[in-house]
Amino acid sequence: MLGLAIFGAFTFLSANEAIADADVSVEDDAGFQVSLARPAQRIISLSPHLTEILFELGAGDLIVGTVSFSDYPIAARSIPRIGDAFSVNVESVVELAPDLIVAWQTGGANRALKKLRSLGYPIYINEAPSLESIASTVRQLARLLGDEIKGEQLAEAFLARLAQLRQAKSSELVFFQISDENLYTVNSTHLIGQALALCGGANIFADVSTQVPLVSQESVLSANPKIIFYTLNPGENPGHWAERWATMLSETRLIPIDPNLISRPSLRMLDGVELICSSIAVK
Repeated sequence: MLGLAIFGAFTFLSANEAIADADVSVEDDAGFQVSLARPAQRIISLSPHLTEILFELGAGDLIVGTVSFSDYPIAARSIPRIGDAFSVNVESVVELAPDLIVAWQTGGANRALKKLRSLGYPIYINEAPSLESIASTVRQLARLLGDEIKGEQLAEAFLARLAQLRQAKSSELVFFQISDENLYTVNSTHLIGQALALCGGANIFADVSTQVPLVSQESVLSANPKIIFYTLNPGENPGHWAERWATMLSETRLIPIDPNLISRPSLRMLDGVELICSSIAVK
């Protein structure tokens, strides 16, 4: 069956002329030219945030396969799973016969992507180096879907709201804790770090060279942040670090934030940014 499906993929490409003559084309964030003979009709999404954006663009019903944690909106949960962030079942992808695969550059399924690219599948690689670049992602995907007007509307609305959230720099020292297991945080170049800066917060680890550094309890206590944001899934109880901070930094405000709202570079990341901004604005 794999052989027949691969043959079908090549037949699809040849039947729709050479990629260079395609009607729909964008350059992805990895520098690859992604070309389609017609707007995408069967899409595999290898990242939850790309699944979200496709649904926002009205293309949720075109997604024929996705990966674990593609759980928003609720309709995404019924899409067949063909792997996770680190491993993708190539044979399952081939059997689904997509005409477009969208993936996250930071994900770990690079070997599978290389194989799929060698089989002739168009692959769009996404990477969001800035909050503003999320709008660019929306525009690019919209072009591949043949709906640039919708993409432009969503991108402009995103950028307008982002501009409204921007606050003046304050002296409010903040610490963002990613994990309850270990003290991982973000520097100024990470998207979350950019959100802290946009909201006027003074990230106590802004100048660390690593985007996601592991820090010590002592370094946090020494900085004495006025606000600690920590990720907490809805319905879960605060972890042991939240209890420690409440004891050791009694005057520090502890603010939980849904990781799905702030760690996925999708349109709804602005909901997480808005929570950060409103929390920092409160004196």
